[in-house]
Amino acid sequence: MKRIFPLLIITLFISCSQLPTDSGISLQWEDYDLEIESFEWSPDPYKFSGVIKDSVASSRGPQSAAWDYSAIGDIENMHAMWDQAARGREPLAQVKVDSFHQYKEVDAIAYILRRAAEHQVVIINEGHHMPQHRVFTTRLLAGLKDLGYNHLGLETYFASPITDSLLQMNGYPTLKTGFYTKEPQFGNLVREACALGFDVFGYESQGHDGSKEREINQAKNIQEYMIDHPNEKILIHCGFDHGLEGTLASQWEKAMAGRLTEYTDVDPLTINQVTYSERSRRELENPYYQLTDVEGATVFVGKKDEVFGEYRPGSWFDISVFHPRSRDFAAPAWMIYDDRRLVDLSLVGADIECPCLVLAYKDGEEIGVAVPYYVRETEEE
Repeated sequence: MKRIFPLLIITLFISCSQLPTDSGISLQWEDYDLEIESFEWSPDPYKFSGVIKDSVASSRGPQSAAWDYSAIGDIENMHAMWDQAARGREPLAQVKVDSFHQYKEVDAIAYILRRAAEHQVVIINEGHHMPQHRVFTTRLLAGLKDLGYNHLGLETYFASPITDSLLQMNGYPTLKTGFYTKEPQFGNLVREACALGFDVFGYESQGHDGSKEREINQAKNIQEYMIDHPNEKILIHCGFDHGLEGTLASQWEKAMAGRLTEYTDVDPLTINQVTYSERSRRELENPYYQLTDVEGATVFVGKKDEVFGEYRPGSWFDISVFHPRSRDFAAPAWMIYDDRRLVDLSLVGADIECPCLVLAYKDGEEIGVAVPYYVRETEEE
């Protein structure tokens, strides 16, 4: 079976299309005692890859299929589907190889934390299909907490004090609130933030009339939260271009980040994770990303501490992160950090029919309510 990443005590549940009569078993998983059971799982929120391929992609489109593949940890098919949805989007400019090679590689986490010390608000984006981006934001949390950042704003949640309170009370993410948080690495981002003592809040717009009003409403929701928490440091995790500063040549006019500066006079530190990340094929990647093969998350910095990044006229991010490639889609290199390690889980001898979905839950979190710590589909045999 595919390798999995454990945390403390984990309970595994196996979702099968046909359940054996005697499905309860116990296995020893290195230093972990695991209770493994089979149970029936509704079609949502985690789908078998065959269902995604045969049903979701045709009925809801490749973008939705990419989201569903990411939720079960199928990084290879996630990339393939997303690139199918993104067909026709071209990189920005002609590559200037010599000038790019004048920048030096710097550890992205160390660089961002140094810059974040000078700011009240940090805004970091993600590709909504990319668990890797959520892992990176998670890795920033402890350092930001040490710098006095105590609040985490998430686009995946609507602005709702009731929802925020329920999340803080639980101490872990649930499937009942949020959309993108069903993906386990996003769930782990929320889980880690709660464990570190961040106050997590939603700022997504509701009832907006068009995309421009959505950017405005998001910024106003964050502004209201800042008024309630004056002078406190805040991390905002958003999607794609919502973190752009300046003026855009689009119907938005300004993205959420630009509106927030307009309303609060606070200049955020803005971080882009999207542009310089892997795709399903190298020829689809940004031309500058194709020149690199970084081992870890990296920022390219010039002699005057300027950060390399391509943006459209009038808009920008302060920092662009170059992410490492997965190397192995079954066990991506970017998943291995700190005390995370690879272990093998074998279901040989278990009375369970495969393929099946393996859902790992952290001990103490409610099964079927909490976002699983990990989800993976086994092979057919």
